[in-house]
Amino acid sequence: LRWLAETARDPGSLEDCRALMAEFGSKGELVSPLGFRLRGALVRALVERSDAIDNQRKIRPALARNRRTEADGDEIQEITPLAEEALRITAELLEDCCPDEADVRYWRGKALVRLGRHAEAEEQLAKGRAQDGGHEGSRALEETMNELEDLKVKGNAQYKEGNLNEAIRLYTLGLEKDPACTDTRTCATLYYNRSAAQRRKGEFDQALEDANMSLVLHPKWCKALYRRGILLLECGRYAEALTELKVVQRADPTFDDELESWLRRAHHWLSKPKGSVNYYRFMQLPMDASREEIRKQYHKLCLVWHPDKNGGTEEGRQRFEELQQAYKFLMDEERREQYDFGIWKDKHVRHHVKKREKVKDSYDDTTREEDEVPHWYNDCLLDDKVESIYWGDAGVPAWLQEKRRQFKKKTYGQDAA
Repeated sequence: LRWLAETARDPGSLEDCRALMAEFGSKGELVSPLGFRLRGALVRALVERSDAIDNQRKIRPALARNRRTEADGDEIQEITPLAEEALRITAELLEDCCPDEADVRYWRGKALVRLGRHAEAEEQLAKGRAQDGGHEGSRALEETMNELEDLKVKGNAQYKEGNLNEAIRLYTLGLEKDPACTDTRTCATLYYNRSAAQRRKGEFDQALEDANMSLVLHPKWCKALYRRGILLLECGRYAEALTELKVVQRADPTFDDELESWLRRAHHWLSKPKGSVNYYRFMQLPMDASREEIRKQYHKLCLVWHPDKNGGTEEGRQRFEELQQAYKFLMDEERREQYDFGIWKDKHVRHHVKKREKVKDSYDDTTREEDEVPHWYNDCLLDDKVESIYWGDAGVPAWLQEKRRQFKKKTYGQDAA
C-alpha cells in the first residue's frame, strides 16, 4: 500500500504506470479520479516512449558477418505498437467521459502523428481546442506539423528545379523546427529528401547518414532501404549494398523498374578486384548519372582542378589528366555499360523467388504421414510371422498392414488377401 500511494503520486516511467494499472481491475476503479489520472499518465508514458529520437534503433550493418560485436547489441523492439496502445487507451478515456478531454485529445493527436496519420491527428487537435482554446500543446503541435509540411513542399520544388543547395537548406530548416522529431514520418521524409539532394551533389557519405536517420524514424520503409542500398554501393561498400538491395527485392519485387539494374551493378562491382578505379566516386557522380550530368560535372571540376588554378603543380596536373580520362571513359556508352555491369548485364537477379531449405528441415521423421514408408523398411517385414520387431501397444502400423495385404494378394491370390 505504501508503494502504491507513493508511486501513484507521480509515476515516473512506463513500467511504473503498467505496474499501477495492474492493481486497478474493476471498472469503478478505472473511472475514479485516481484511475483517470493514472490512465492519462500511462498514455503520456506510451507516447513519449514511442519517440524514435530518444529511443533510437541501432541500424545494423547490412552484412552481419565480420561487422558486429557483442557491444553492438541487438536492434531494439519496435516502438510503433506503443503509439497504437496509446490510441486504444485514449479511446477508452473519451468513452468514459474523462474530465480532461482536451489533454486526452492532445495526446491522442500526438500518437496519431507518430503513426503518420496526420488528417486524423488534426481532427483530434481541433476537437481538443474546441474544449480548451488555450491548450498550448495542441496549438504548438499543429503549428509544427504545418511548418514542416510547408518546408517539405518548398524543398521539393527547389529540388525539381535543380537548386540542390537551397533544397538542402529548406530540408535542414524543417528538421531544426522539430528537433525532437515529434512529427516522426514527416521528419523521416525530410531526411530522405535531403539524402536525395546530397547524393546528386556527390556527397555520398552525408547522404548515407541521412538515409540511416530516415530508417531510424521509419523502419522497414522500402524507399529508404532502397536509397540506402544504392548509397552503400556508391560509397564502395559493395557486399552490404548487395545484401540491402536483396532485402528490398524480397520485400517488394515490383518496387522500382531499375531495381534489377542496381542488383546487377552490385554483383559486378563486388566481383571486381580490390582497389579498382571508381570513376564515379572520383568525379563525385551518382552511378546512374545522365550524359548531361556528367558533362556539367566535368566542366565544374575543370574550373577547380585546372593546372592554372592550382599553380601548375605536378599533383594538380596529374589529377586534371585523370579527370579527362574519367570523362572520356564515362561518355563512351559501350565502355561505360561494360564497366557498370560486366558479365551481369543480361543475367537474372530475381532473389525473391529463391527458396532456401535448411538441411535440418530436409527430413523430419516426426512429420511422416502414416502411410509413408520409412527409410529403414525392408521386404522381410512382409512376412507377418516376423516377430523380431516390437511395435508397441499400437501394434503393426497401418502402412505395413496394407503392404502385407498387397503382397498376399499378389502371391496367393484374392482369397488369401
